[in-house]
Amino acid sequence: MNRKYLALASRIKAELSDIEAVVKRITGGWERLRTTGDDYYLDSVALNLHTFYSALEKIFTLIATNIDGAIPEGPSWHQDLLIQMKR
Repeated sequence: MNRKYLALASRIKAELSDIEAVVKRITGGWERLRTTGDDYYLDSVALNLHTFYSALEKIFTLIATNIDGAIPEGPSWHQDLLIQMKR
């Protein structure tokens, strides 16, 4: 595997590690919400879900840039990126 793809794999691995930590925070917040009924935990879960998606989007952007050579542009670029990753 060439150096470019090794670097990409390393960056993705680091992002996945961060995602694992976010998933634990989401799970913990959700469990606390269920046991306490305190809506502040729901705020935590929502914030961490946003972080989760942002991390996935960062991975997709890395892949699009390094493998496909371009990321979508324009007002629907988020949706277009998901379609690009599907392909």
